[in-house]
Amino acid sequence: MMDYASTATLGGWRERIKGLSLRRGELEDKELVARTLAGDMRSYEELVRRYERLVASLLYPYARREISVEDLVQETFLRAYDRLETFNPEYRFKTWLLAIANNLGVDTLRRRREVVEFNHEVHAGETGGPEAAALSAERAESLREAVLSLPEQYSVPLMLRYGEEMSYAEIAEVMGLSVPAVKSRLFRARNMLAGLLEGELG
Repeated sequence: MMDYASTATLGGWRERIKGLSLRRGELEDKELVARTLAGDMRSYEELVRRYERLVASLLYPYARREISVEDLVQETFLRAYDRLETFNPEYRFKTWLLAIANNLGVDTLRRRREVVEFNHEVHAGETGGPEAAALSAERAESLREAVLSLPEQYSVPLMLRYGEEMSYAEIAEVMGLSVPAVKSRLFRARNMLAGLLEGELG
């Protein structure tokens, strides 16, 4: 009897483990959040892996010499983890996380009232390609540098709208603005960007 009971219990345990060992990369954000809150730290590692590039992109305009993008990204995920119980699963985790990142960026600038200096280092692309590809890459870098030269209240919504293809409503949620305010900033940002690029070409 004892051996049978142990075998039955082991079988049930194996089924539970099988259910828990789902590939985390296939789970939705909300499921990963729930598993993290239940003590599964690897689920949070998956969320970090999934969004660290996006968070870094948003924080890039806020970075400066004395604080790196990597430091800001790490602080964002630490803050998000500390506040994970406040996340409302009716909303998207991505926009909730980016709002935390944006608030951190704004706080960082507020603490340091100095001119933002951007780090223009980028990973070099493949060399030796066709001239057209090289010219395209050069134009893309010029555009990127022009965007980053804008004040962060304009460069961040531009990046979210055209780099990440987020909706006006999502950008509004991330930046704590109204949708009309987002549209206004994007309109102003596009005009400023056009002026910069015309000046460069002229």
